[in-house]
Amino acid sequence: MKELLKNELENYYISFDNQNAELCEKIDSEIRKNSGLSSYELKSCIHEVLCSEGNVKIFENTPLFFEFSSGRIRYDWGGIESQTSTRLKLSHYDEWHKLYTDELKNDVESGLFYGWSPVGYDHLCLGYDKILKMGISGIISEAEAKLKAESNEKKKSFYRSVIKSLNALIKLQHRFEKEAARLAEISCDETKKAHYLKIASAAKRCPEQPPQSFYEALNTIAFCRECISSLEGIGISTWGHLDRLLFPYYINDIKSGVISKEDAASLIADLITYTEIRFDTKKYTYHETSTTIELGGCDENGELVYNELTDIILDTVIDLKAIGTKINCRISKKSSDKFIEHIAKVQLANLPCVMMHNDDVIVASRVKMGQKIEDARLYLGGGCHEVVLANTEVCTRADSWINVPGILLRVMENNRNCKNYDEFYREFISGVREYHNYISEIKNKYEKLWWKFDPMPLYSSTVTGPIEKGLDITEGGAVYNSTMLSMVGAATVADSLYAIKKLVFEDEKISISEFLDILNNNFNGNEELRRYIVEKLPKHGTNNDIMNEFSGKLFDDLSKVSEKLNGRGGKYMPAFYPHEFYWNLGVKTGATPDGRAANTSLSRGVSPSEFVKTDSPLDVINSLKAIDFTKYADSFIAEITLPVIENNEKNIAVFVSLVKGFLEAEGSSIQFNIVDKNLLIEAKNNPLKELYQNLYVRVCGYSAQFVGLSEDSKNHIIQRAVR
Repeated sequence: MKELLKNELENYYISFDNQNAELCEKIDSEIRKNSGLSSYELKSCIHEVLCSEGNVKIFENTPLFFEFSSGRIRYDWGGIESQTSTRLKLSHYDEWHKLYTDELKNDVESGLFYGWSPVGYDHLCLGYDKILKMGISGIISEAEAKLKAESNEKKKSFYRSVIKSLNALIKLQHRFEKEAARLAEISCDETKKAHYLKIASAAKRCPEQPPQSFYEALNTIAFCRECISSLEGIGISTWGHLDRLLFPYYINDIKSGVISKEDAASLIADLITYTEIRFDTKKYTYHETSTTIELGGCDENGELVYNELTDIILDTVIDLKAIGTKINCRISKKSSDKFIEHIAKVQLANLPCVMMHNDDVIVASRVKMGQKIEDARLYLGGGCHEVVLANTEVCTRADSWINVPGILLRVMENNRNCKNYDEFYREFISGVREYHNYISEIKNKYEKLWWKFDPMPLYSSTVTGPIEKGLDITEGGAVYNSTMLSMVGAATVADSLYAIKKLVFEDEKISISEFLDILNNNFNGNEELRRYIVEKLPKHGTNNDIMNEFSGKLFDDLSKVSEKLNGRGGKYMPAFYPHEFYWNLGVKTGATPDGRAANTSLSRGVSPSEFVKTDSPLDVINSLKAIDFTKYADSFIAEITLPVIENNEKNIAVFVSLVKGFLEAEGSSIQFNIVDKNLLIEAKNNPLKELYQNLYVRVCGYSAQFVGLSEDSKNHIIQRAVR
């Protein structure tokens, strides 16, 4: 049955009409007509046009309804590249985004920084709990009550926009109802007629009213995620914590005989199949899906979440051989062996779509940052590795990366005459802090304009805070308004600092100036020194006692560089997540004191540098013990590369042991790549050979068909496999 859905989706997305030109014209007309309105209400005008004019699509082979023409292109994961939903932002681009990128142009060109936006438009999470509990009509009633009691005109305008946008969303919902009823009316096939009537019945109620069944709840999530993403022009990158959100509906339907386990699995499969097909995950190319499902962990009361629905979702991933939907699993020392074993079965099925977060560390880290434990317990992965709290937090990130090894080189240049290592180290930490504050100040200047140029009344209405405060999420309306300004190159900088400490200040083999000259010449003529550094000096991630202690202090100090509040009044939280920008920044960075050659990759997450050999994956895992990851409120990922192993009980037990070792080491997050170097090389040389079409790899915060990656990406994956 899923083959029918795959074919239908593929045929639709190959040539679907997103109505971009037509919708842009109507939106421009509406904005001109209402030019005196606030930015909130102008955004609502855009929502009204899209919800009224975009063609709705009912699929024949799934009862889920969510697809409509909104100007969004096929490979856009939430309207970010759409010219319709982002019309206000685009019309003010020169006053906002361009000024920001111009101000940071030199930093980007020099390789010290990589970024393109003062605010994060992706890796966000709707307040699914609120939507499921209240329905859209309940949220409208809440906003209407606040509007009635409000005297501040700016806040009244915000409430009017919320009400207008939510009513537009309900109008869109009922357009699906009418289309489904029309298709049922003209259908001569009784099975198809029943299918369309089922959709019409659901679209009559949800998401306007709270769902009453598993099907309605899942459809509410699917509709709101897809439609609100498209309407706001943002990446709502997660379907949410599905085994927590949906299990009450599932178990109630099972008990009452409304649904079977197979029915639930079929609906979950529809959701995952949509992502696989829309983003062409297996067609010799790669398109980021930015789509996650969260599983496991705990609820707001600390009760473990692991149930039959958890297993259904993991089994469905295996059955579909799905790689496009990122399965983020929350684990802890309390997690059942059965849960971790099931994760292992996904991994050993050559499906590297799983990433694991450690509840014991991440919840504690969020509490340390001042967040309530009940809120912190509802975190989830919002995109790749990054963390966001469900319902209460709007955290903008994955738009800015700081090259810490690049800063180290600059500190060396400016501090050639330090008397001892402690003095040099203080200058380095001060340099990172100063640069972090410098970027923060620029981001803040432009983030404060966000609400004027692109408010988000629909998104705002679903999370806790905006309706209570009368503030859009773009101006600090959420309970927590965080920013993660990520650092890159953890192992590179740790190993480089140790090399400076040892060679310059302890052994006095070389001065900082001499070291700089060698680095500026990319170790040419000094290969013996480079080999000594690489092969003889201890390295981060190899479980060397000296280096573990050294890294522990370094990352403790780097966790304290985030000093400022952001443009929405929230906190900058320390972060070290790399995505692929450890490549981009590395190719602009000269040779570093750790022996890394110029213009090559920096290190990834908390893993050892690419050229550092490790004897065992346990060395990487045990190295984590020295670092207090509770001082990093976002995910600090470790990646373990393993050789291809057979999917059997013995190897499942080995995998479970590695995961438990990670939990004992109190790491933050972990992901595995199970690859064969020779197979990768053969696949690179013979990409069209059928044997290699189901060869999947974990690239960074996502997994992909190996032969569909760029040549650079393939080479990086092969290089990791060598180690």
